[in-house]
Amino acid sequence: MNSAAQPSTERPVTGTTRTATAPADASVTAGIAAVAGDAWQRMFGDTHSSDLKLAMAASGTVLSVFTVGHMAGNMQVYLGRDHYNEYAEFIRTVGAPVLPRNSVLWVVRIGLIGSAATHVLAGTELTLRAMSAEGCTVADALRPITWRVGAAAQKIRNGFPTAPAPSGTQRYRKAAFDGAFLASHFDRHAPRQRPRGRRRSVPRIIARSMRSTGAVLGLFTVYHVLDLTAGARPAASVSHTHGDAYGNLVASLSRPSVAVFYTASMAALAGHMIHGLRTAAMDTGVTGTARRVRQVDTIAKAVGGVVALGNVSIPVAVLTKVVR
Repeated sequence: MNSAAQPSTERPVTGTTRTATAPADASVTAGIAAVAGDAWQRMFGDTHSSDLKLAMAASGTVLSVFTVGHMAGNMQVYLGRDHYNEYAEFIRTVGAPVLPRNSVLWVVRIGLIGSAATHVLAGTELTLRAMSAEGCTVADALRPITWRVGAAAQKIRNGFPTAPAPSGTQRYRKAAFDGAFLASHFDRHAPRQRPRGRRRSVPRIIARSMRSTGAVLGLFTVYHVLDLTAGARPAASVSHTHGDAYGNLVASLSRPSVAVFYTASMAALAGHMIHGLRTAAMDTGVTGTARRVRQVDTIAKAVGGVVALGNVSIPVAVLTKVVR
């Protein structure tokens, strides 16, 4: 019998199938990205940057006003369980008996969701335009972050190895500090102050971290709603009971990890509010003179600081058993 006529018993190679479908998957992904890009362009393509800034200013002001009112309401936790629970019940029954229960609360929630969505979308479009003007892409912006995450993961896998101490020939020569951490400035004849364009002031750091603090506040808001509003585990405490706002607040902030996250989020809130209120005033033309700029700056710092300190005082009071 001819051996060529015998059926083959070899298993077919499956790699060719994956290779054949890979271009199809890539085309589907590219098509989805193109559709999303076209939808985004239709939404914001004809919108002027000044209009986007005004939208951010208006939505940010709405969120700031709510944040101040929310902090003032939370201060009633110091008046005791009964008073705080009455305040929480009043929020749900405001407008009764003319309006149904929770109706005003849901109107406020929808307004806040719309303001937050407007704030995020307008900020994202302004960020993309700024990156495009600088010739930078999203991948370029994310590359340093992914590199740091990968380096941290590599250190974890390697057990945080300690680098060997440099030898005598490898040590850097100790230079006199001249205020600038640049190789070209390590010279005894260099100026003794940091160049003006490279100054690392607190307002500059806050301004450059607005996207980061905004992301932190977004994560905190989601967690806060899951914890104290929805009572969803594992965000909420084990003893979460619907209707006992005081007990839920104390039980949640009694967990040290939650208290630390709450405190760190309030630090991000302070910086975000201070710079945001200052920028909103400038974008809307409120600051017309140098004196008015200083006044707006003082008001923004006062509002952001009071809100952050007021909110931070609650987990501190819970951990120290002042509120229990």
